[in-house]
Amino acid sequence: MDDNFSYFYSRILDLSAAGSIATKPLCIYIIITRTPKYMRTVSYFILNELLWNTIGNAFYTLAHPLPMMPATCFRMDGVIAHLLTTEEHRCIYFIAIVVTVLNCCLGFVTTFAFRYVTLAFHSTISNIHTVWAYVLCTLFHLITSIVVVVLFLMWRLPISEYPQGDLPESTSNLFCFHPQGVEINIVAAVFLVYFFASTLIVFVLAGLTLRELRIQKHLMERRTAFLQRAMLKNLTIITGNALLLGGLPLSVVVFYIYNGHLPYARKITSGLFLITLNFGTLYAILILCLFKAYRRAVANIVKSLLKLLESVVGAGQSSNIISSNSAPYVVNNVRY
Repeated sequence: MDDNFSYFYSRILDLSAAGSIATKPLCIYIIITRTPKYMRTVSYFILNELLWNTIGNAFYTLAHPLPMMPATCFRMDGVIAHLLTTEEHRCIYFIAIVVTVLNCCLGFVTTFAFRYVTLAFHSTISNIHTVWAYVLCTLFHLITSIVVVVLFLMWRLPISEYPQGDLPESTSNLFCFHPQGVEINIVAAVFLVYFFASTLIVFVLAGLTLRELRIQKHLMERRTAFLQRAMLKNLTIITGNALLLGGLPLSVVVFYIYNGHLPYARKITSGLFLITLNFGTLYAILILCLFKAYRRAVANIVKSLLKLLESVVGAGQSSNIISSNSAPYVVNNVRY
């Protein structure tokens, strides 16, 4: 990747970060402070997904790990690249980014699993404290993180041992992985199976949840049934966005990393990373737009800001009027 492309790519990443900073903190604040009682539990799962995505985006934006195909390597090109002084530091930082990605994916699965279980087995779990659901989800996240760390440490290859033919001329801020062999085969297979299985599980759980809503429709109050259907629809839309703009591009990225010698692999992978980075911003916007309580909260914030702006402008205009009215008085005093 030539220097001009690297510079252009880094500026696009900075622009993406600006969009992320403008939307995600607001979304997190509104979820925490404006969630109605009937959405309180599911909001924790939505917040879980959003936090993993926000942390991953922040890590990526600060370091800018750029793919260096045909070499199975990445180069840290961000503002904290100079702090990551060794290959080990850069690799560990990159692993942390991957951990957030897979845990964000897992977050969508746990959200739909929780919705289905609470509907289908309500009488069974009614005597179980909700905290155990959070403990179980935490355990799944911990297992996922450990598996990712083990896989990437197994896959890592020191630059000194990397085949020289594919390495770029400058190895500054670089870290590499095995370009072929059993290590990359295992990592690619695990990632593709993980993304495919997560997608399949989400759709199956969404279908089962809809089925349960129809079965139990006569047992629910009309308003409760309406709220449950609306919530499922909104969760399906935002998850579909995540799968389309997050999971699918990352699956193609894994394919191109595995086949790094394919034409334009480097630029295609970089472009797909940009799509994946921006899905979180759209995801946050969808959360704020689709859920009525959050949409109303945003409208109230906008109204408050407009009122504040009007008061500031009004105060400024009043000050100008007072100044203009007092000017002749001063002049008259001077004359007489």
